[in-house]
Amino acid sequence: MQSGKTASMFGVTALALDQGIDIVVILAGTRLSLWRQTYERLVEQLDAGEEGVEKSRRRMLSPSPGFVTSGNSSSLDKMYKLPSAQVRRKLTRGLPLVIVAMKHTDHLYALGRELRQSVFGEVEQLGRPVHMLVLDDEADDGSVLDAVVEQAQDPLTPTLKQIPRAIADLWEPRSSSAPNNLFASYIGYTATPQANLLQEDHNPLAPRDFVISLRTPLDVGQQVDHDNLDALRSSTYPEPTGLKNFYTGGEVYYERGAGAGLCVETSEAADGDLADSLRAFLIAGAIRLHWASTSTSGVIGPHSVRSLDFSSQEDLEVISPPAHSMLLHPAADIGAHFAAAEDVLLWAGVLDRAVARDMIESGDARLPSQLVAKMYAEESLWEAWIDRYTSSSAAISLEFNVMNPRSIPDWSTVRGILEAEIIPGTRVSVVNSDPSADDRPEYKPILNQSTGKWHAARDLSTIFVSGNVMARGLTLEGMTTALFRRNSASPVADTQMQMQRWFGYRGEYIALCRMFAGKQQIELFRSYHHVDEALREGVAAKMAEGAAPSPVVLHGMGFLATAKIANIGRLPLCPGSRPFVRLVNDGQRVDPNAQLVANLFAAASSDVNVGSVTRGRALDRTLSLSEAADLLQSLSFDSYAPGQESRLAELWQEIQVRVDGVVKLPAGMNFYNAPERPSGPTSEARFEDPYSIAAYLRLWEACLTRPVRGLFVAGVPSGRWAMANLAAKQLHQPRFSVGIRYGDGESVTGDALPGLGFAIRATRKGLNAKGDLSTTWGTNDPSAGMLDYRGDEFFDYYHRHESLPATAGTSSWRPQGSHGQILFYFNKRLDQPHPAVAVGVCIPAGGPEQFAATRAGSLIDTSEMSNDEL
Repeated sequence: MQSGKTASMFGVTALALDQGIDIVVILAGTRLSLWRQTYERLVEQLDAGEEGVEKSRRRMLSPSPGFVTSGNSSSLDKMYKLPSAQVRRKLTRGLPLVIVAMKHTDHLYALGRELRQSVFGEVEQLGRPVHMLVLDDEADDGSVLDAVVEQAQDPLTPTLKQIPRAIADLWEPRSSSAPNNLFASYIGYTATPQANLLQEDHNPLAPRDFVISLRTPLDVGQQVDHDNLDALRSSTYPEPTGLKNFYTGGEVYYERGAGAGLCVETSEAADGDLADSLRAFLIAGAIRLHWASTSTSGVIGPHSVRSLDFSSQEDLEVISPPAHSMLLHPAADIGAHFAAAEDVLLWAGVLDRAVARDMIESGDARLPSQLVAKMYAEESLWEAWIDRYTSSSAAISLEFNVMNPRSIPDWSTVRGILEAEIIPGTRVSVVNSDPSADDRPEYKPILNQSTGKWHAARDLSTIFVSGNVMARGLTLEGMTTALFRRNSASPVADTQMQMQRWFGYRGEYIALCRMFAGKQQIELFRSYHHVDEALREGVAAKMAEGAAPSPVVLHGMGFLATAKIANIGRLPLCPGSRPFVRLVNDGQRVDPNAQLVANLFAAASSDVNVGSVTRGRALDRTLSLSEAADLLQSLSFDSYAPGQESRLAELWQEIQVRVDGVVKLPAGMNFYNAPERPSGPTSEARFEDPYSIAAYLRLWEACLTRPVRGLFVAGVPSGRWAMANLAAKQLHQPRFSVGIRYGDGESVTGDALPGLGFAIRATRKGLNAKGDLSTTWGTNDPSAGMLDYRGDEFFDYYHRHESLPATAGTSSWRPQGSHGQILFYFNKRLDQPHPAVAVGVCIPAGGPEQFAATRAGSLIDTSEMSNDEL
């Protein structure tokens, strides 16, 4: 989840301290702004109370609050100083050390030195176990070690990634040894775990003991059972207090809130989109202020409250309006941020860019009074948002069963609030690493140290323009509006998921929220949500089994899961449009697969003639998805038995768990059923074997009645299975023709197929060094005429006397709703006493598909797959 990780992290810290943990280290982000934000939240929420002797007696906090708030440039060794005498007193009395460190190599090395110099010696002297808990916030940012890139290189090489090693050095230093009585646990928190899960297992921070999916509150899901930790889990749980406390993530924005118009497609007119998003934000701010002032007596607007001072923070907070924020994300480039902020001010009435830039660099770029006149001049454009928000409120109330929704005020009321409070009280802020930009949002009241008076927070109504800095962990309170202009030629799910700062706990005003982006970008966000939800469901199901899961990370049809790991592959579920099984028995004894085919063809069949040539034989009846799966499952091979323990079997088990979580599968059903070897080593699992193809067909049949997350539609760009019309899918599900393709070799009827009633001529395909077929499908002649034979992949079309598809080629899919095909070959070389049966399968488009991310060490043989399948 994008919002709530820090709260969970502090909850775990509190529980750990209650259980007597001696040392807690919180790694609070790779940026100074995020580190300070986390530190301040810890002091406020976990270490509450006035600074003084009483607080210092109960714990040791490093750095001290003075170091963090002063902003002076003290050395890092001083910042993380842990005096040995104080450490000894605290640990002896069972009082904890709490350390909040920035996740930067210099900070980590300074902390590591201090632990070795001042803490480890005292730990050794205690004579009891000492426990350290290390909590890594944003664990996919900086903490991922790509072993493929860094393999066989000296770990001290300066160019290599040092943060993961510096973290591990905190409890397992390379330069010395840790005390034998020090026991450490490392927990990484992230909303986007793709890279963490794809790390090689031997990396120091790779998850190996547990993976937990944090649940979020909504109106659906399994109830939380605090007394049974092994109870069935789901990614969400029912929150009885209703919408105001729901987590508003992808499910709300991209699925259930679609009818409320929460996502707005931008046009080609960038200036028009900017203007529309700014009007949406300002009007939403006026509505929120109206709600706040009518429900709480005394609340005033962001303009009026700026001119006042207060004797106490409590007095100020009583009348301050709720924070209201917008994010404009133009690009990664810092220069684009300033240009976009200038565009906002120019739209509002500032005369030229130079003036706008000076306003931004001054730190107080307020919307000018000219915007009020502009509002009156184009009043219809502004007033239109009243109708849109009214419609959204009705749709949200219906979708989430809100009994008494707050009404949207009329335009005259909103216009007055805009003129008096929202427009003059809104500032434009650039947040990035440029010295001229703001460091981070400021939502806390400000104390004037010289007068002792309190002043309103700076960012009560702010339009933030930012990029990568804001895309990682910084909190945007009261965010209602986002304009996302960033595009990528090679989109990556984990990076762009982190950028979705509009997620959060915004249920009280979700009807006023809007995310503006291009159509393609919104489709990508929806797809990211689907694969993310699939990952969560897989983890949650494994948690119920009490197992340490090895979750399957998914790519999408048009994006990768992560770019933080090199050489990750794309392993589909669907074996492709026309997989050919190269596996064959050696022909030194009667092939049991020959008898299997003979039994099948005891039913009615007929010759397949093309022109004047008999090309083979085909069954007169077709097979359903399950019948085709059972047929392929019945094939057996002397040299191939991968069993149920391979990574491929894990992949199929994971998808089966997800399918079963939507609607229960029949008891005892398994998609993937690879044979076990009675003794000796198991075979390396192959992607193109009959058992994988059978598993895919079973999955397809199961998905006809289930909207499974994380699945796409094979052969259909951007098609998501969970959004498909399942009634149409059932109507157009494929049936499979079954045929035998003749070759130009000797007749094999009298050998393995007595009494079949027709002669089969063997093919003579070559074998490679592994004993597999060296060639696959037969003739392929795209220019074949009406009486000529185009190729084996169209064998069944000739049997049904149907027109061949207009397109031909090695990677073309059969159209949705078409028949599939299972085509057998009886292959006999001169050195084989008996023929060996081979099989190829043609699969139509329209079935379920996913793309598992596989790292370099994956134990799945994909060497025979074509590029289009991978």
